[in-house]
Amino acid sequence: MTPDWTQIGMFWSTALLVLITIFTTIINYRIYRNQTDPEIVVYSEHDVTRPSIINLVIENIGKGVAGEITFTSDRPIPSRAFGLNDKCEMPKNMDNGPLIVGIPELGPQSKRIITWGQYYGLKKALGSGTLTITTTYTGKKVSLIKNPKFTSSYTLDIVSYEGTDASDKNWLKKIAESTEDISGQLKEIKEKISHPIAREGRS
Repeated sequence: MTPDWTQIGMFWSTALLVLITIFTTIINYRIYRNQTDPEIVVYSEHDVTRPSIINLVIENIGKGVAGEITFTSDRPIPSRAFGLNDKCEMPKNMDNGPLIVGIPELGPQSKRIITWGQYYGLKKALGSGTLTITTTYTGKKVSLIKNPKFTSSYTLDIVSYEGTDASDKNWLKKIAESTEDISGQLKEIKEKISHPIAREGRS
């Protein structure tokens, strides 16, 4: 029996069209989700406005609203871990704030900034180890899926700050030196202003 090449061709053309349609639908769905899903990240950063301070930042870098945000960690999170040298006291564990009580809702590009501590204080608590924070949250309802849930983990360390501005333990000295320089400059300006007046008084 001679095969019907026309029907075979139509079958494979239809199959190819179905595959293209499925692939296109998946791509469009992924693009849509990228434009509507939230993405919560947790990271540390050096505070450029407060020398030696390291912050913890919770940020929604996605394009959707995140809700019911909760956090867990693989070890206690140090809190307000201040110290300018390795003889500082062991900081207490965090017992309040968003990482403990969670966040009801966080909009796109919104963030929470926590003053975490200084290099030596955090190094005292974490040593050379790391801290992993896992965040769980919900996003906007998509199709028949009600409030899809997301989970992501982020590993933080303090050792990588060694040798950076955040680990410089001489900031108090630098501030004192800067203050002394400013005081000296003001004194010179005062003398320059007062000298002509003194000469006029003598004349």
